[in-house]
Amino acid sequence: MFLKRFKNLCAFKPYYKKHLKIIIALLCVMLIASSTGVFISYLMSEQLIAITNEIVNTAIKFTVIILIAITIHHINWFLWSKFAYSLSKKVSSDIRNDIVSNLLDTKYSSIKQYGSGYYLERLNDDVNEISSFLGNVAGILVDVLTNFGFLVIIYFLSWQCGLFFTIGVAILFIIESIKVNVDLKNLELVKNSTEKANSEFNEIIHGIKDIKGFGIKLEINEKMSKSNNDLLEKTYRKNTKFEFISRIATYTQWIIDSILVFMCMLWLLPTGQIEIVTLLLIFNYKSLMYDTVGFFSKLKGYYVNGDYYAKRVLEIINNADKEAFGTNTKQIKHGKILIKNLSFAYDEKKILDNINIELQPNSLNVLIGNSGSGKSTLFLLLSKLYDVNNGKIYYDELDINDIDEKSFRENICIVNQEPFLFSDTVLNNIKIVKPNTTQKEIENACKLANIHDEIVEFENGYNTILTENGTNLSGGQKQRIEIARAILKNSKIILLDEPTSALDSENQIKLFNTLTKLKQSKTIFVIAHKLNNYDCFDSVYELKNGENKKIK
Repeated sequence: MFLKRFKNLCAFKPYYKKHLKIIIALLCVMLIASSTGVFISYLMSEQLIAITNEIVNTAIKFTVIILIAITIHHINWFLWSKFAYSLSKKVSSDIRNDIVSNLLDTKYSSIKQYGSGYYLERLNDDVNEISSFLGNVAGILVDVLTNFGFLVIIYFLSWQCGLFFTIGVAILFIIESIKVNVDLKNLELVKNSTEKANSEFNEIIHGIKDIKGFGIKLEINEKMSKSNNDLLEKTYRKNTKFEFISRIATYTQWIIDSILVFMCMLWLLPTGQIEIVTLLLIFNYKSLMYDTVGFFSKLKGYYVNGDYYAKRVLEIINNADKEAFGTNTKQIKHGKILIKNLSFAYDEKKILDNINIELQPNSLNVLIGNSGSGKSTLFLLLSKLYDVNNGKIYYDELDINDIDEKSFRENICIVNQEPFLFSDTVLNNIKIVKPNTTQKEIENACKLANIHDEIVEFENGYNTILTENGTNLSGGQKQRIEIARAILKNSKIILLDEPTSALDSENQIKLFNTLTKLKQSKTIFVIAHKLNNYDCFDSVYELKNGENKKIK
C-alpha cells in the first residue's frame, strides 16, 4: 500500500520539478527554522537554570541571544510561508491546465457519464490539496525535526525520562494513526456525497427555467434536501468518529502524564537521579513531545490524503478514454459526404440501422425525422463526438477514422441545436473560431446570419457582455450567433442540428437564403424535425425507426 501511495504521489513529481528553485529555497528556510527552534529551546533551558541559580549576567546574556534567535526563527517561518504559497499557486495552475487539456481531449460519450460535480470537485478542492501537499509536509517536517531535537535534550537531561517519552509517544502515535485511517475512509464517503450534491445544485442553476415553468420547486427542493441530508449525515459520522478517537488520545496523554509524575516522585527524585530544575525543564518540554505525535499524525494525514486526492485527480489526467484520430492530414477540398452501412447502438438498444446517405460537394441537404428517430445520433457520429465502429463515414473518400484532428476540426463545423456561449463579449464569442479575423469579416458573417442589426442595437453593440451561456439573449439570437461563428470559420462542410428550432418563419426563410448562397462553396447538411418547404434543398433524406430513405 505504501509503495502504491508513493507511486500515486510521484506522478505529480514533474509539476514540482518545474519549480525546483522555489523548492530548494523552501528546504533551506525549513532547515534554518528547525535549527533555530531547537537552539531556542536549549537557550531557554540555560536561561531557566541561570535564573534559578540567580546568575543575573548569564540570564541576561541568554535572554538577548534568545531574542536574536527568535527573530531569525520567525523571519524564516515568514519566508517559508511565502515560498510554500508561491509553490502551491504555480503547481495548482499547472495541474489545472493539464486537467482542462485532458478533459478537452476526452471522448464526449465518456464526459456524459459523469456529472459536473465529478469534475468540479477534482478541479478545485482536490487540486488544492495536491498543490499544497509539499508545502504542508515541509512545514510539518520543520516541527517534527524541532521536536526530535527536544527529545534529544530530554535524553541528555535524563535517559529514563527520554525512554519513557519515547514509549509514550509511540503509543499515542499508534492511536493517531488509527484516527487518520478512519478519517480517510469517512472522507471518501463525504466526498462522494459532496459530488452528488454539487451536481444536483448545478442542475438547479442550469434548469431553473424549467423548474419554475413546470412548477416543480417542491419536488426539486425535496430531492436536493435528501442529498444535503445524506451529506450532513456522512459529515457528522466522519466528525464524531474523529472526535471519539481524539478523546481516547487525550485520555491516554493524561495517563502518561500521571505515570510520569509518579515515576519522578517515587523513583528519580528520591534516589537523586534527577534534580528539581531538570525536572522543571522536562515538564516544560512535555507538551512539545505530545505535539510531536500531533505532527506525525498530521504528516501521515497529509500523506494518506495526498494519495487519495492524487488518485482522484489522476483519474482525469490519465483518462485513457481519449478521442481517437488518424494521421491523414489531407485537406477536405471537395466536401463530398458518404455514409455507408452505418449502424449504432446505445448499450444493446439499436438507434441506427444500416444508414446509407450520399451528399455531393457544394450542396444543401436535409435529414428529417421525428424525435427519437436517431437524427442527433447520426450528427454526433458525423462530428466524431461518437466513434464510428459499425459502418463507414467518408469525407472526400477519406475514412473519418483516418483523418487527423487538426484537419478534421478545420474542415468540418457543427452548429448545435442548443449553442453554448461564453461569459464574454458578443465579439469575442464570435471571433473565438478565428482570432485573427477583422471586424469587417465578423460583421459580414453576422449579416449573413441575420443577427448584425440586432447586435448593434445592444447597449454596447458587439462589446456587450453576455451572461453565463448567453441567458440575456433569446434562443433565436443565440442560434444565429452560432451560425455567424460557422460562417466566419469558413469550413468546407457545415453540419446544422435543428437550426430553425428557435427561429420564427421570417428568420427561417432568411436562414435558408443564406445557406443557399453558402452552398456555392460548401457542403451543408441540416437535420430538422419537419419543414414546410424543401425546394431549396438538393437532397432530402428521412430517418424513421433508425432507418433512412431518400425522398428527393
